[in-house]
Amino acid sequence: MQANVSDGSARLGRRGVLFGMASGAVALLPTPALAQQGERGRHAVQVVEAVAAPDALTLSTDTVAAGAVTLRATTPDQKQQHPLGLVRLRPGVTLVDFLTHYRQAATATDPAERRAGLALIDSEARYFGGPAVSAVGGPVETSWILAPGTYHLLDYTTVDPAHPERVRTLTVTGTRPQGRLPVTAHTIAPYDDGDQGRYLTAPTLPADGTFQVVNHTAQLNEVMFLRTTPGATEADVTACMEALRKGQQPPVYPFVGVPVGLTPLQPGASAVFSLALQPGGYLLTSFISNRQTLVKRAFEGMWQLVTLR
Repeated sequence: MQANVSDGSARLGRRGVLFGMASGAVALLPTPALAQQGERGRHAVQVVEAVAAPDALTLSTDTVAAGAVTLRATTPDQKQQHPLGLVRLRPGVTLVDFLTHYRQAATATDPAERRAGLALIDSEARYFGGPAVSAVGGPVETSWILAPGTYHLLDYTTVDPAHPERVRTLTVTGTRPQGRLPVTAHTIAPYDDGDQGRYLTAPTLPADGTFQVVNHTAQLNEVMFLRTTPGATEADVTACMEALRKGQQPPVYPFVGVPVGLTPLQPGASAVFSLALQPGGYLLTSFISNRQTLVKRAFEGMWQLVTLR
């Protein structure tokens, strides 16, 4: 992207760390809901507080029992969005190796080298999604039913073996998951329409809401809400995204702030996230790169204008 692109559009371009990760359908455990919904089954939902500061990621606990877990993320960082993602490495994969390959996938300038890195990280981890937070957007929650094992929470702003302070380990103990979480009435389903990514959802959604996401696409995808300017049209968004794809200054930049929502989720998997935003118009989109083209899905037209009320 060229240096003359506006500050807002540059923020979209800089979210390159996790764009373009590979697929590999893995069925995750069912993942409905919210911490504050309380007791289900014999156990209450366990809440883990995550704070994504500019210099480190911290957790309120590094151990939870298998079952219903909600990650509630906030950030004091006034300058940058912090996308957090929960992953589980496959047997035999070390965290150092994974982070090394992830950095290759994120920073390689040669397309063949980048694709090789993407193929590695696709085979090395399962991606459960997570909260993308900003100071202005407020807390974002993601909930799962987690099986016993070792998980890692990544701050995708810096996935680098030289910066382990941006990675935290979460150990899930026990022999089997306990508890259930309620399913929300609001569903957002990314899906493939030929070579075009799309979203199946209602045109109007709650501004203070909980959303069930089911990833029906063939690759990792995310669900991001980006505030639009008053009166922004589909033509405005199309012109902006086409310019950004070419590394050019958009004729109009119809967005305000930074995206917040759910970070990359495994193909075929589901997760639930909750946030509270200001009512108004938003762009629903994914900034993951298309694995074939290495172009961000948003720039290729994977977006939908929605109204939050």
